[in-house]
Amino acid sequence: MVSQKIVEGLRVCELFVSLDEKEMKLMLETLGPACELSEYKPGDHIFDQGEMSSKLYVIVSGQVSLARSVNMGNKTGAWPLGLLGRGRAMGWSAMLYGSRYSTASAVCQKAAQVIAIDGARLRAALESNPVIGFKVMDKLAGMLGERLRAAYNTAEAHL
Repeated sequence: MVSQKIVEGLRVCELFVSLDEKEMKLMLETLGPACELSEYKPGDHIFDQGEMSSKLYVIVSGQVSLARSVNMGNKTGAWPLGLLGRGRAMGWSAMLYGSRYSTASAVCQKAAQVIAIDGARLRAALESNPVIGFKVMDKLAGMLGERLRAAYNTAEAHL
């Protein structure tokens, strides 16, 4: 049985909000066993840049910052990519490519509950139902576009 917190978290996830009730039920049945709910305290690292990951993460509550470490010769620093809250997803590459190195770090800013979903199981579920797969990938494309625009804006502000 899937916990109520996982059900609620997936229902508000930015990647799944366009699914109708029947599609959401199918996703919960398929993905429920592949989900794990964890709690984090402020300062806890959910994942770190360069670390191998095979999970998609969904924030149920709290706040998480995404940042990318950059090295520009004689300068190094952390490039903020966003402050994410309830319903936001992280670790998207696990949906597309399987296990990959994380391109950024996710650090808890406020106490958070986060769902980790096995990326391979999620991808298999999306491939087995192309209508659901298209809806989720459409939301993923929008999410990535938004994050890319935010990264450009941050870069321009520091130039």
